[in-house]
Parts: sequence; structure tokens; C-alpha cells
Amino acid sequence: MQPQNDKRMRLSSLLSIFYPSVCPMCGVYSKGLCDACFRSLPRTEQAQIRQNETEMVLTENKPDIVRAMNQMRLRQAAAFLFYAKDHAIQHLIHRMKYADEPDIGFHMGRMAAIEMQYTDFFDEIDVIIPLPLHPKRLRERGYNQSEYIARGISDITGIPVDTTHVTRIKNTPKQALQTGEGRKQNVADAFAVNHPEQLYNKQIMVVDDLITTGETMRSCLRAMRCIRGAHYTVFALCKAK
Repeated sequence: MQPQNDKRMRLSSLLSIFYPSVCPMCGVYSKGLCDACFRSLPRTEQAQIRQNETEMVLTENKPDIVRAMNQMRLRQAAAFLFYAKDHAIQHLIHRMKYADEPDIGFHMGRMAAIEMQYTDFFDEIDVIIPLPLHPKRLRERGYNQSEYIARGISDITGIPVDTTHVTRIKNTPKQALQTGEGRKQNVADAFAVNHPEQLYNKQIMVVDDLITTGETMRSCLRAMRCIRGAHYTVFALCKAK
């Protein structure tokens, strides 16, 4: 299946032939993050840990996390990196989302998959679905950074990426501008599923760039309840501390 921004990806690859790449963190010549900067990023190691911080956030810290995950049909969830303000990772994510550098997401997705493929995190996954942007937001930004992360993971694992079945139907204000109950109301009923019967009984991995309170991801998973027999894995590039 062709990505929504296939032409953009091809153009990016063409430009990289004529213009040398630099590490987005330190500026040395490198295709993507240089080795030193990549090693410095704060890993969570959550792919090997159940009932980790990301799973706890997505289940809203319920005392019986196993039961809560079963009710959500959530098999597992993990973030690759910890996110903190005033840390280099904040600068990296900001450039990926707002500075027209989505290739950072692709390279980070590949790096995450390379490290995590030695766990069982990607086992039995049938399809990867990047958390969608609303069409208006997608036009404004020009790309969905979560799709780039998903395609980086797919490049290593071979798991196909689907961008057609789950859509964002509510153009919500940025979650970062909301607090408390406002976050939940902001993303309520924000997603829809097209032709859910085509995903029946699938093992689906939903990919996002950053999980903070988990409200956006929970809203997406609620919309996907109509997919009969499906179970979910959640991957986030970063989890806010």
C-alpha cells in the first residue's frame, strides 16, 4: 500500500543524494542521528517489561492492570525513549513534527525496530497503523510524523503499514494546550474506522510519536473496538516522564 506522502518520501531520498545529511542533534555529517547522539538518548527498555509506565498510563493506572488491558484488548504497549522538556530529545521531536524534517521519524523508527527486534514485541503483528492526523492538519503540515515512524519500523520488520482504515474525523486543538478533563473531551470521538471487517481478528500495532496522558491513543483504541476479534499493541517513539 502506498503511503499518503509517497512523493514526498521519494523527493527526500533524491535530495539526500545531492545534499549531505547532518545529525539533527549535533550537526556532524551523518545520515540521520550520529552514533554518539543515538547512544545518548534515554531508553525506556519497556519492550521487555510488562505493566510498564506506558501500559499503566494507557489503562489510567487502574489497580488491576491485567484486567484493564484485557478489556481494552491491549496485548502490550511500550515507548522506545523517555521524553523530557529541555532535553535534546525535545529538540529532536520538535524538528520532526514542526520543522519539516519527517525523515527523523523514519530513521528513529528503524533504530527502534533494530533494538527491539531482539524481544518478542513485534511477534505476530499483522499490520501497523500510524495514529492518523485530521486531513486539514495533514495538509498544513504536509506529512504525518507517525506514518514516518511506522514506515521505519516496517522497513526493518517487514510488517505492512496501513493508512486507510483508521481516520481522524475531528480536527481537535493540540492536546498540549489542554489540561485535565479538557484533554479527554478534546479527543472524544475523534477517530473512525472504515471497513472494519477487513481487519477482523488481526493483531494490530498502533504507532504514535509521543504519549503523555494517553488520551489520544485511548480515543483511537475506543474507535477500533468495532474491529471484531482484533487485539492491539501500542508503540510510541517517546513517553513523557
